[in-house]
Amino acid sequence: MKRFSVKSCAAMLLAGVTFTLSGALSAAQLVLTNGDKLQGTLVSVDGTSLVWKSDSFGELTIKKEKVASFSTVKKVKIQGVRQPCLIDGMDGYHLNYRCGEDDRIEAHSKQLMALDSIVPYVEFQDNGPQIAGKLSLKGAFERGNTIQDDVDVDGRTSYRDGDWRHVGTLDYDSESTNDDPAIEDYDVNYRLDWFVSEQWFYYNEVGVGQEEAVNVDERYTYSTGAGVQLWEDPNSALSFENGLLYKKELLDPTPLDLTDPHWDSRTEVWYNRFATNFRYRLPFSAVFFHTNEVLYSLRDSQDWEFSADFGLSVPLGLGLFSEYKFEYDYDHLPSSPDAEKEDTKFTFGLGYEW
Repeated sequence: MKRFSVKSCAAMLLAGVTFTLSGALSAAQLVLTNGDKLQGTLVSVDGTSLVWKSDSFGELTIKKEKVASFSTVKKVKIQGVRQPCLIDGMDGYHLNYRCGEDDRIEAHSKQLMALDSIVPYVEFQDNGPQIAGKLSLKGAFERGNTIQDDVDVDGRTSYRDGDWRHVGTLDYDSESTNDDPAIEDYDVNYRLDWFVSEQWFYYNEVGVGQEEAVNVDERYTYSTGAGVQLWEDPNSALSFENGLLYKKELLDPTPLDLTDPHWDSRTEVWYNRFATNFRYRLPFSAVFFHTNEVLYSLRDSQDWEFSADFGLSVPLGLGLFSEYKFEYDYDHLPSSPDAEKEDTKFTFGLGYEW
């Protein structure tokens, strides 16, 4: 019978421990906020969810706010980062990861909610696009002494592929009182965002619209600039944008305009644009949101505009939500002399998001 020395037993024991530890350290793990731990592999991360392939339960889709921490052992492609990265876990809402080749590795920390795209590095070019959107409908219909129809439709859809995000928006409003012809306003916009880093992005946006309420028959806009996501977590988010906006409007003449020989139906203006986008989660999963935009003419200091939206979105389940929104617009130099400088509107409606 072959005898084992103490040295041989110790060597075998050390090898076993080393193998066990290396296996444990190489295993990717997901930790949920309720304390559950799942061994497996990261499939992808999008704007709202994380997809995890569990060794025990298969592929799971988990909301970001339910994720306490996770790690990867295979390199991933993170939004705005060109080098492959390894994820080392989370501190609070911040995701810790290391990116770069072996000879130059940089450590990063970023809030998970602010990252809209994480996929395995070898698959990110072939990964399917991420599509999301929402559509809301608001209306008021009155019959009796006053006949009034008011319809307001808001829509937004986004298509995300790697570091590029395409966004389309629609805002349509139709108002009619006492069987008068409806006054219709609409704005249709297309926007392209390019994430050059985890926080910073460049944007370009084109739009076409009409605002009969202030005699604008046609409106064309183009804007370009940079944005930064200061923070984004399950409870709140804040981003800033700054750039230039070009606006061209074709106006319908009023009786007063027809008497002015110098009146021009076309206006073209370049503006400096500054905008913010803020949201905050309230009890019962309701979300308060606030956006504003300031336009300041590069040609005339008296020509500036301010617009702001304040709203509350309450989820109803199955993708449905109710929305209460107050809109405020101020134009210090309106296109039409008959138009008011201030315009306010309160709406309530239902919507669906996907």
